[in-house]
Amino acid sequence: MEYDWKLVLGAASAVVAFINYLPYLIGVVQKTLHPHAFSWIIFTAITATIAVAQLTAGAGAGAWATAATSLTTCLIAGFALRNGGYRITRSDKLSLFGALAAIPAWVITANPLIAVIILTGIETLGFLPTYRKAWHQPHDESVLAFSLTLLKYGLALGAMGNYTLTTTLFPIALILLSSVLITELLIRKQVVKAHPR
Repeated sequence: MEYDWKLVLGAASAVVAFINYLPYLIGVVQKTLHPHAFSWIIFTAITATIAVAQLTAGAGAGAWATAATSLTTCLIAGFALRNGGYRITRSDKLSLFGALAAIPAWVITANPLIAVIILTGIETLGFLPTYRKAWHQPHDESVLAFSLTLLKYGLALGAMGNYTLTTTLFPIALILLSSVLITELLIRKQVVKAHPR
């Protein structure tokens, strides 16, 4: 019976993962949003690699949210490339190289935990510009989107078939990173509202 609940939680986390980025995907398809292609390629590489690492480590349905997220980010990356990619710089290429470097590190060592640690670190660094932007322009970020991230990875943790650092590090990190951002956004939106320029 416990296993059946894990499947239900895993399926629910995958559904939330698709809903999480659906408005963004629609905006990219309609060309009302213009994401940076390399950012979304990096997101795809990170989540896809971590999903495979989680499945290898026995996460089972607990990896479905990460896998579903990688599919959605891949679609967004594809449309972003079609729409022009948006000002690819040298630092963008270095970021992409850094994200992709974890894959051969995993292949060489045959240790999925190494890939998960590296990629979770890259994802954490990727939040820093968002924190900075949220401080100055809190109304340009969506509390709902990051709240869905909390729900998605909360369900994913409940669905895990095997609880190890390899299977849980990434979802726990995303829950913590998103919680900090949500708190920052809520506080800054109130401050900006109370003291408009």
